[in-house]
Amino acid sequence: MITWQGLTTEQVQSVQAVCAAIMPTSDLSVECQHATTGIHIQRNGDQARLTYGSTAELMHGAALLCGRARKATQFDIRQQPRFEVLAAMLDVARNGVPTVAMIKQIIRRLASMGYNELWLYLEDLFEIPEAPYFGRGRGRYQQTELHEIALYGDRFGVTIVPAVQTLAHLHNALKWDSHAAVKDTDDTLLVGAPATKDFLTNLLRAASAPFTTNKIHVGMDEAYQLGRGRYLDQNGFTDQETLILQQLQLVVSLTQKLGLKAYMWSDLWFTFASSKHEMYDPDVHFDPAFKASLPPVGQVYWDYYHEDEQTYRERFTQHFELSDDVAFAGGIWTWSALAPNQSKMLATIDAGLKAAKASGVQQVVATMWFDDGAEVPFSAAWYGLQAFATYQYYEDVTSAMIDTEYAMIQGENATFYRLLDQFDNFTSKVNVDADNVSKLILYEDLMLQRYRSNLAVIDVEAHYLDLMTKLDQVHVHQENQLMVTFYKQLARTVLVKQRALKVVVALADSDVTKLRADSARAAVTSCQHALEQLLRDFRALWQQQRRGNGFEVIDVRLGGQIARCETVTWRIDEWLAGRDDLAELREPLLPMDKRNNGLVGHGLYKEIVSACELSF
Repeated sequence: MITWQGLTTEQVQSVQAVCAAIMPTSDLSVECQHATTGIHIQRNGDQARLTYGSTAELMHGAALLCGRARKATQFDIRQQPRFEVLAAMLDVARNGVPTVAMIKQIIRRLASMGYNELWLYLEDLFEIPEAPYFGRGRGRYQQTELHEIALYGDRFGVTIVPAVQTLAHLHNALKWDSHAAVKDTDDTLLVGAPATKDFLTNLLRAASAPFTTNKIHVGMDEAYQLGRGRYLDQNGFTDQETLILQQLQLVVSLTQKLGLKAYMWSDLWFTFASSKHEMYDPDVHFDPAFKASLPPVGQVYWDYYHEDEQTYRERFTQHFELSDDVAFAGGIWTWSALAPNQSKMLATIDAGLKAAKASGVQQVVATMWFDDGAEVPFSAAWYGLQAFATYQYYEDVTSAMIDTEYAMIQGENATFYRLLDQFDNFTSKVNVDADNVSKLILYEDLMLQRYRSNLAVIDVEAHYLDLMTKLDQVHVHQENQLMVTFYKQLARTVLVKQRALKVVVALADSDVTKLRADSARAAVTSCQHALEQLLRDFRALWQQQRRGNGFEVIDVRLGGQIARCETVTWRIDEWLAGRDDLAELREPLLPMDKRNNGLVGHGLYKEIVSACELSF
């Protein structure tokens, strides 16, 4: 048992919550003292001392102390943060909305790692009293819930920062007719319209009201269709750089009236200034006059893609031509796949964070996006978050160091989380091109088999048999066991789906016999049963972490695969009876030519599952 001296009752409760999974079994008295920035921990037998500069450092220091105390009775640890702000960004807007309880768990995890901010990427997932259709049916948060989250974060030194959109990425809001007056294109707001000013006034007031910080992220990225829809019809052609500057001036004026400090994504300044319309074009530079023309707003450089430090250094130099207030956002690679791309994550954050330190950047953000259906569980990001945080306290970070930090602070071995990379990585190195093999196979149609040529270059059978063996040997906290169950079943499902794909396609070039029909039918039935179990496991995991909204998409996706198994089984019987020639299987074999820059390629669900439009 640990006795914490020098802390308030609330601080003790928070420290105990952060350290619940890593409490040492021996008795220990810890004297805590607030001092200057940084952490200093000393232990000598049953006595310890912890000095800290902020609440976030108290939480991280306590976790560090508990983790080390489980194995050592004497130690002396000093840590100084390299960045003023170590933030994580949690995407709640891609169909998978975390429960309030899950966000609180995330806050505790972040606190143990030393994070001092959590940006909630909301899009339309919050209430606007004047806009009842905003976020309707998508699991939006009530104002009281967001306030509860903000207060909870403050207890742990993790400031909750709202991150919204004030220009584009608003297709879920703009699909409602009630917002027609502010719509330029399906995704973009109508710049200059009086209704847009009213809409943003209400949005920014509602987005900031529940939180205890004056910091807000206003988005404004990837608005490629800006001024190309209703704006063009009403006003004629206007340069996009002019339009984004006009919109930014409005947004910043509104945030200033609310006493807020705004940050935005920086990409469009480069895209619109580029003769090639290229995001972060290395040839784009900004003169002092342009820098001075911008309203006061922080610029967030997001880059999840480069493995070389020099590229980031050059981009930071360009950004300081744009603003003195520059933040860097790296990626945990939790998006557009079924498992996180750990090798890509490790390579890109290493290069990006080293460059950020060298360039004097003081705010860094670990983004957890969940594009294309939020099929990666939140808890699969624990290791990536720890990896990112390790750069806050160490200079020469290695994979072994990250594994050690994770085991010490989180109280579980990192092996399982490292294995998640093997779901998609067949390169034996870094999955640079983000191949998502498991997703391609899971949603590959048994009859159309659009990725057959691409998949032929890898040995799925041997790779997944090895992965399944390794997954059977991992151990995690009980709260993460549902995730392990899900990934074990996913591995099995991918394997039997691949077998079914091979057996079914072989029918195209074979004689019609009962033996072949029985073999194909058995393989498809085995695939169907695996998919049914995967759906059950996914449902349980989703409900552990997320609201019910959004799982209807997963039901449609996996339920569709189950239904296709039933259809294919029926068609095999028709083939055996001479009433179906399985014509789709005789299509000329061509490689998938979209997103095929990697060893195998990658795709979104809608690109994988059919050559037809899912809805039009």
